[in-house]
Amino acid sequence: MVTIKDVARESHVAISTVSNVLNNVGNVSEETTKRVLETVERLKYVPNVNAKYLKTSKKNTVGLFLSSVQGDFYRQLVQAVHLQCKMNGYVLNIYVSNENTSEEIYSMILSSGVEGAIIMNDGFGDNYIERLERINMPIVFIDREYCSEKVSSVVIDNASGAEQAVEYLIKMGHKRIGYVHGVPNFDEKARFEAYKRTLARYNFPVEEKFILNGYFEEAIAYSEMYLLLVRGGELPDAFFCANDEMAWGCIRAMKQMGIQVPEQVSVIGFDDTILAQYYRPGLTTIHSPVVELGSKSATEVIRLIRREGLDEGMSIRLKPELVLRDSCRLSGN
Repeated sequence: MVTIKDVARESHVAISTVSNVLNNVGNVSEETTKRVLETVERLKYVPNVNAKYLKTSKKNTVGLFLSSVQGDFYRQLVQAVHLQCKMNGYVLNIYVSNENTSEEIYSMILSSGVEGAIIMNDGFGDNYIERLERINMPIVFIDREYCSEKVSSVVIDNASGAEQAVEYLIKMGHKRIGYVHGVPNFDEKARFEAYKRTLARYNFPVEEKFILNGYFEEAIAYSEMYLLLVRGGELPDAFFCANDEMAWGCIRAMKQMGIQVPEQVSVIGFDDTILAQYYRPGLTTIHSPVVELGSKSATEVIRLIRREGLDEGMSIRLKPELVLRDSCRLSGN
């Protein structure tokens, strides 16, 4: 069995240096860090993280690990997780990783010492899941489908929601339907693939000139739509936007350029944020069960901690629903 001493000897560094590299602490040069990590990979060294986790574990504490807390989606999610934890006698700690690497996120989870973790971070590599499984920490993912002895997932059925959105636009008589991308994460990929599949099922093309990138942000979507219009770009019958913020950004740009929504172009969003009903026009969108997502993920991680019910994790998929408002109308074509 390979030990940390073997890694240190092969890397020509002290054992403490290897420990600092693996735990992302101390002032270790980039060159040394690279050499140590390459040795770890070559020797297939597996740190004894189980003992470390058990030593630092905090009872009745759940960790919520996110890449962001900005926006209505995260506000609802955090509140739902917090309430469910509180009702079950658990303290909730929130960790935001921003631009951290998978190794840094892994170290953050490990050093937190929480009894169970809920993770929504598309930057967390799948290969690190196996490392978490080795320490038997109860985990619930809410940004990917994964199931094992101590790991569950609770996800929104993004494909179903996207299909509902595109089919609704088609039934409204729209044949040329554009799409506005978010960031390339689990939700976005599922929504875009379902968008393409649904158009193909009705023999409608995906027209690249109507595909924009909004990165889930209103301001970026606004800029992309504004540039399209300023350049005299042709518009489709409708746009399906991967979230509500981008949908509103697109609508604002079109209104500024004299394009009427929904009279000239229909727009549909995804998530059904609180503000969606107050937009003018009110936003037709897909309601994501965000509160249920937070509540069920907390309930599930507590079940895994307490070892209640089934002896292993499970995969739970929540179905979104179409919400009709005023940003779509029948095509005049």
